[in-house]
Parts: sequence; C-alpha cells; structure tokens
Amino acid sequence: MKANKRFLIKDNRGYSDLVPLVLAVIITFAVLFVGAFVNGEISQSLEDSYPAAATRSVIQNETLDTLGNTSDNWDSSLDIVQVVIIITILAAAVAAIFLFTRFR
Repeated sequence: MKANKRFLIKDNRGYSDLVPLVLAVIITFAVLFVGAFVNGEISQSLEDSYPAAATRSVIQNETLDTLGNTSDNWDSSLDIVQVVIIITILAAAVAAIFLFTRFR
C-alpha cells in the first residue's frame, strides 16, 4: 500500500479546464444563435425581394427552396446541439463532483 501513496497526491490542475469549457459553451451558443438569426434574415429579405410565385424563375424558386430547407431544419439541428451541450455540461459537473470528493 505504501507504493500507491505517490499516486494519491492532490492535483489542482484540473480546475484550470473549467474556464475553457465554460467559454467554449458560451461561444458555441452565441455562434449558433447568431447563425440562426443571420440565416433567417437573409431568407426573409430574399423572399421579400423576389417577385410573386407565379413569375419567379427556376433559379429563384430553387434558392428559396434551399433557404427554406435550411431554415426549417435549423430549429431541429439547434435542438440537437443544445441537448449535446447540456449533456456535456452535466457530465463536466458530475466529473467535478467526483474530482472534489476524491481528494478529501
């Protein structure tokens, strides 16, 4: 048992990983929501600038369809990414609890 004592030293370097983790989560949320806003604004302004549906060209209809697909699926993609981020945060919290309770 004496040989294993050298592995049970208190190491506080793990705390320094919490700040980058929090910053990464905040930056990811900001980029996702800014991207969703920009995509929606581009789609809306482009749709407003096009003529009526009966007089649109094929390329205009394809552009609106592509933006529509991106905008329609953006919400479900954001939901999936948000769930992954929340799971990561919870896993980090559980890991921190194990880290704090191990070295008493």
